[in-house]
Amino acid sequence: MDNTTLLDGLRAIVTRVVGAARVPADVGADTRLSDGGLWLDSMDLLQVVLACEARFGITFKPAEDLIGNGLETLGTLADVIRRRHASLSRATSAPDASS
Repeated sequence: MDNTTLLDGLRAIVTRVVGAARVPADVGADTRLSDGGLWLDSMDLLQVVLACEARFGITFKPAEDLIGNGLETLGTLADVIRRRHASLSRATSAPDASS
């Protein structure tokens, strides 16, 4: 799964959680999940995390993934998912390995 597909999937999850009216069309990797971006509150973020676990077959490690900047932007959330999902990590790192 490439980065664009992963980000599209995350946009779809956020849209399901908060509704299409709260998700602007120009949401991208740099869009903040909370203040100054999508304005997700703690309950919204919890629902997004649970939906990501179900969708990608991963389990977040709270002490590693849910502190710091792991939930800062759509892109940092995608990075955490790649790290937790072995096949996504390999898929995004495979082109670098062949160069």
